[in-house]
Amino acid sequence: MQEKPLHTDDWLNLALEELKGHGAGALKALPLSKKLNVTRGSFYHHFESLEVFHSAVIAHWSKRSSGPVIATAQTTPDPREALEHLLQVTFQSGEALERAVRSWATQHPKVAIEVEKVDANRINVTEELLIKCGLPSDLATTRARLLYWAAIGRLMMPFPEQSLFTKAQIVQITHLMLKP
Repeated sequence: MQEKPLHTDDWLNLALEELKGHGAGALKALPLSKKLNVTRGSFYHHFESLEVFHSAVIAHWSKRSSGPVIATAQTTPDPREALEHLLQVTFQSGEALERAVRSWATQHPKVAIEVEKVDANRINVTEELLIKCGLPSDLATTRARLLYWAAIGRLMMPFPEQSLFTKAQIVQITHLMLKP
């Protein structure tokens, strides 16, 4: 069996890879334990239940996928530059993991609730940037939702990598979203 001690992140990183490659059905204690070359007891040492594990997987996904983008958005001094960077990253991604997480959420209501929290946070960050750029709150709310829904909708297209905006198009989108 495994020689070096496993950490929670080892389980979560594997879970995200398995989710991306094989869907939510791969997120079971025994198959994951075998891939890590440990007993199923090791899984339950790190997670008290499958439900707790699922919540941890979503939190880990959010940290990895949203964390760096949100941190940059919140620390870039110029809100317009921060918004453009956020949109560049968002609209130029063809992220298979995002698609897998959303598919999982359609099958499991508790996962959907966790994903909804991540979505609300992402929308809120965009809304804050729009307000900092001078848009009134009601307009910022509407446009933040529109941008986010467009980004997620693009990812759910059959071939999202074929639906990428160019950098110049994203600059145009930024200008459009900032018009009063």
